[in-house]
Amino acid sequence: MALIGYLGKSADDGIQFVVSSEVFRTPKNMQWSGSAQYTTHKRHATHALTEFTGLDPDRFSFDILLTTALGVDPLKEVVKIFDYERNGEALGLVIGGKAYGKYRWTIKSHETKIDYTDKVGDMYVVEVSVELLEYLKGEDQNTSSASKPPAQAPAAVNTSGGGTSSETTYTVKKGDCLWGIAKKFYGSGAQYRKIYDANRNVIGKNPNLIYPGQVLTIPN
Repeated sequence: MALIGYLGKSADDGIQFVVSSEVFRTPKNMQWSGSAQYTTHKRHATHALTEFTGLDPDRFSFDILLTTALGVDPLKEVVKIFDYERNGEALGLVIGGKAYGKYRWTIKSHETKIDYTDKVGDMYVVEVSVELLEYLKGEDQNTSSASKPPAQAPAAVNTSGGGTSSETTYTVKKGDCLWGIAKKFYGSGAQYRKIYDANRNVIGKNPNLIYPGQVLTIPN
């Protein structure tokens, strides 16, 4: 089974998107939209003028099928979505190793359609429609002092040989995520934990929050 993405704070506790020869649990009917704000200035006996005043947050929506037959507990996943929505949590959206959006997303609304229940009335097959709203923290998405990146780790040194270690390092660029970096170096985004575990002192407690300029050690 291949983990190809997730919606949540991390792949471990989020809504996972997975595929295998028997399982196909990925978002469908995805829509990514945006809009601009304009003010209309009316003029006597001629055309009105429009003035661009800003951008609305982007919106992203998708449907996902959750069934017991695909190895998930539909009720548990629906409760996750409820909790994310009600707590206004900022979530990462990763699909196919690519992080979508400028920063994070919040769940604006969701709708759960219960197609089937089992013989005791528990959810068996449900389809959830999720609408996300772009979540930004400022012009550069990280303007508050609380969200400044941790200090960079020094380059690794091979103390036994007296020279520089042969371990690979990678400098984080804008738009990077650990999933994408793992896919770049290992061919699988699911190995992002390997990079995170080797760089906890650089990244901090949340593996979803990495910042341009951080230098990460890429274990062999």
